[in-house]
Amino acid sequence: MVAILSQIVEFRNGESGLHVSRVNALVKMLLERLRQVTDQYNISWVKQDLIVMASSLHDIGKIGIPDSILLKESKLTDEEYTKIKEHPVIGYNILENADMFKNILDIIKYHHERFDGNGYPERLAGTNIPYLARITSIVDSFDAMTSKRSYRDSLPMDVVKSEILKNLGVQFDPEIGIAFLDILDNDFNSIKQIQEKY
Repeated sequence: MVAILSQIVEFRNGESGLHVSRVNALVKMLLERLRQVTDQYNISWVKQDLIVMASSLHDIGKIGIPDSILLKESKLTDEEYTKIKEHPVIGYNILENADMFKNILDIIKYHHERFDGNGYPERLAGTNIPYLARITSIVDSFDAMTSKRSYRDSLPMDVVKSEILKNLGVQFDPEIGIAFLDILDNDFNSIKQIQEKY
């Protein structure tokens, strides 16, 4: 079921291609690094299974976004961007009545919250954002920055690192962000393999 729904999301993603598959693989890598450097949240294998499932389905709410917006070849207007911002809640609503998804609903709903409280849909801040949603957030953002769009090229890696560093404690959980930067600095070949595979 998860694989089928994930494929539906991939088909709807248009130019971002295998975004879901890349996020899924990168989440696994980040989880392993967080286990090595700190495990204050006790990342069990159960939690790993949850976030891997959630990363496969984090954009399922985009099913409810019109093609004219989702597949638009130029920059979105403010009104269109507001519509795109509905996708976490749409995803939550799609999955909320299935028992098999009850433990990942918070990840789906809150993966666009920001550490400073200026995200969406509920403007949660800091540790009020579920930990696994904070992990999904930085990986999702990284893949967005490093993916080519019709209105821009993928960003150079030095710019991506600078953006992550600048947004520690702003958009991203600082501890998770530092762990991810460590991967970019010391294990970038593994990330490149993921990007080339998907």
